[in-house]
Amino acid sequence: MSTYSHHSDEALLDAIRRNDEKAFAEFFNRNWKKFHAMAYRKVRDTQVTEEIVQELFMTLWDKRATLFIHNLQAYVYTSIRNKAINYVESCIVKRKYWEYYKTFIPQAEASTEEMVDYNELMETIEHSIEQLPKKTRKIFELNRIEGRSIAEIAQLLNLSEKAIEYHLTNSLKHLRMHVKDSIIFLCFASLVL
Repeated sequence: MSTYSHHSDEALLDAIRRNDEKAFAEFFNRNWKKFHAMAYRKVRDTQVTEEIVQELFMTLWDKRATLFIHNLQAYVYTSIRNKAINYVESCIVKRKYWEYYKTFIPQAEASTEEMVDYNELMETIEHSIEQLPKKTRKIFELNRIEGRSIAEIAQLLNLSEKAIEYHLTNSLKHLRMHVKDSIIFLCFASLVL
């Protein structure tokens, strides 16, 4: 039996802040299944769930000295929810661009070569989106992925519609500039095949 088995989670977190690896091991063993169940309810994918929970524990350990949690359940719930939202958003982006790819580069069957091309295009797009400034990226995702209108986004973010239009214009210019070479290459490759 662990020397920490009778300690509360809050007491364990205090010990973890002082670099106590045994307290962290107890906290991990005590909470892994509970956190896993919470994450799985959000994403319904075992591998993604494990990644989310592993990332949560890694963050707890990496930021132990500066992380002060007043309500563990609320902190864990919020962390898992945010990571699940990020996962779902990335799936939506992939699905939308796959639909775009299928529409503009029609083929009878998706070959392995096409899947490689698609994956390369997706990496380029995702990398390009990640390079956008935080606010611009958020506005782009709300408009192009969630399908919200400029007026809705302006109200949601408490910005003017002109500001939203400015961010969208910049994000689209940025994406076109970074993605056009990949799309030109894919279009050319599909014509040659």
